[in-house]
Amino acid sequence: MRSQAEPPGADRGGRWRLQPLTAIVICFGAVFVLSQFFRASNAVIAKTLSAEFGLSPEALGLLTGLFFLSFGAAQIPVGMLFDRFGARRTVPVVLTAAIAGSLLYGMAEGEAMLMAGRLLLGVGCSGVLMGSLFLFGQWAPAAAFSTWMGRMIAIGGAGGLLSTTPLAAVAETLGWRTAFWGAAGLTAAGAIAIYAMARDRPAGGAHGAAGAEGLGGSLRGVRAALATPGFPTLTLMGFSSYPVVITVLGLWGGPFLEDRHGLGPVAVGNALLVMAAVLIAANLALGPLERRMDTRKGLILACAAAVVLALGLLAALPRLATWAVILLFAVIGGCGSYNIILAGHARSLLPDRLAGRGMALMAIAFMGGPAVLQALGGVIVGAFPATDGVAPALAYQALFAFLAALVALACMAYVRLPDAKPSAGFAAES
Repeated sequence: MRSQAEPPGADRGGRWRLQPLTAIVICFGAVFVLSQFFRASNAVIAKTLSAEFGLSPEALGLLTGLFFLSFGAAQIPVGMLFDRFGARRTVPVVLTAAIAGSLLYGMAEGEAMLMAGRLLLGVGCSGVLMGSLFLFGQWAPAAAFSTWMGRMIAIGGAGGLLSTTPLAAVAETLGWRTAFWGAAGLTAAGAIAIYAMARDRPAGGAHGAAGAEGLGGSLRGVRAALATPGFPTLTLMGFSSYPVVITVLGLWGGPFLEDRHGLGPVAVGNALLVMAAVLIAANLALGPLERRMDTRKGLILACAAAVVLALGLLAALPRLATWAVILLFAVIGGCGSYNIILAGHARSLLPDRLAGRGMALMAIAFMGGPAVLQALGGVIVGAFPATDGVAPALAYQALFAFLAALVALACMAYVRLPDAKPSAGFAAES
């Protein structure tokens, strides 16, 4: 079992420990900002895209979900590459797809080009967060894993902020396409920074067995990770964490505020900005709180219960004041960030040799989930006839009720698992 005091390879003074971790946060965090921007941007420009390209609610849900679909599909091969070649070399290469996707999205002349750009964006961003988690598993003490993940996601949350009011302002002044062209250049700079700054593991740290494995061995490692007791239940719980948040923040929260509360694009951006800001704060707070409470399961269940309550109120009370809706969105954003605790729970079960592939499987739940939920949201909202392009209140009530039920059902499965205390460390090698 890994030491709780310091990672492998630390010297007695521990002087170097923060330096590699800080470098990881800086270079990966910069690119994660852009990844978050790409995944959440459609919420603010949803009505603009619908009008410009004639998109139905179902088409809009499918388009937005394509990012997460390709993101999730790329996780297994990217995870195998992490275990074989490391994150420092893998992520910059994969990011070239994001650069191409951002340029294509900004140049789109029809729905097909939009979809192709969105697919490339998902593939290109697929290794950013999981790459940082893979490296934290190598460098950080086990009990601090969720804290470092929370810091990373909090930094990336700036991308969520950029996709709210700032994107709305740019869209109204320079056009939404300009934002994507600029993001392509920044992504290229971030890829270079990762290769220059990141280090895969401490001197003398364990590399794991995957470097000598062929394709068959790598695939067997995927099956071994998935067969780890309790791991499938964690992926189900992961499907109901961040995916639910981003279904609201990244797509359907915007149309809901426009259709049912009469807000314009900038006002919608301001409302979603509150949700994104609370999400950032929660990501910073949950890791230290987890360590202080020394429980993952209890904290996850408490957060999930708050999300179910907030979604239930949105479903049951269609005439809520706008301020109350924003408050409930903030609860969903803050409490729904328990995915960082889930990732620590999952990592605690996995030996180092399976870490990349195990984190990839969790990423399929975290990032493939929105592809399913956002598309299903389009089906749900589109099932209710719109009047002059405005969906009825019942459409959004049904959507929020569906999301609440999903989280509640996942909790019923998760509650049966034993806790994984941060103080207990990561799994021993086998």
